[in-house]
Amino acid sequence: MFRFLRGVIAEKSAEVLALDVNGVGYEVHAPETVLRRLSVDQTATLLTYCHIREESFTIFGFLREDEKALFITLLSINKVGPKVALSILSAFTPSDFGRAVLDNNVDAFKKVSGVGKATAQRVILEMRNKMKQDADLNAILGEPAGGGADDTGDDVFEALVSLGCTPQEAKRVAAKARKELGDGATDEDLVRAALRSMSKAV
Repeated sequence: MFRFLRGVIAEKSAEVLALDVNGVGYEVHAPETVLRRLSVDQTATLLTYCHIREESFTIFGFLREDEKALFITLLSINKVGPKVALSILSAFTPSDFGRAVLDNNVDAFKKVSGVGKATAQRVILEMRNKMKQDADLNAILGEPAGGGADDTGDDVFEALVSLGCTPQEAKRVAAKARKELGDGATDEDLVRAALRSMSKAV
């Protein structure tokens, strides 16, 4: 299915936008945090997720890989559908979401439209388990914004941030590159491998 869509924002409302891709208008649902960063007549590349049911075909769009990854992960949680997942992403950045999960902040989740106490507790419990089992997810959500102290002096991490990566994204792709190339890889090799993995994801 669509990996991404690149086009011009033709229309935008509080919950959805119309993306003109070579004369074809795609209706794309997106979190408020994404919609606030886009404006009509702007050219944009949206990372997409297609939610297909017998009676519907809905496209969801994101500007960053971590936003899309969190959305897909939320859909895997029992009784969390696209509407609730979108509401959560409208209320939290991925790093803020991670902090709320790690802090067991049920009250923060209860402020999200469509999320009650039982759903909040379920999201926190299941996300904690998923973060323990998934290194990439833990890299996205497991550190506060700005990265952790362990990243200080990491030349690969700092190089990726200087090239425009967010701290969370830089930490994730650097860890992935180290895992793939092993201990003998140079910093230059690691940066190149990290950038290749990001280009394949877009």
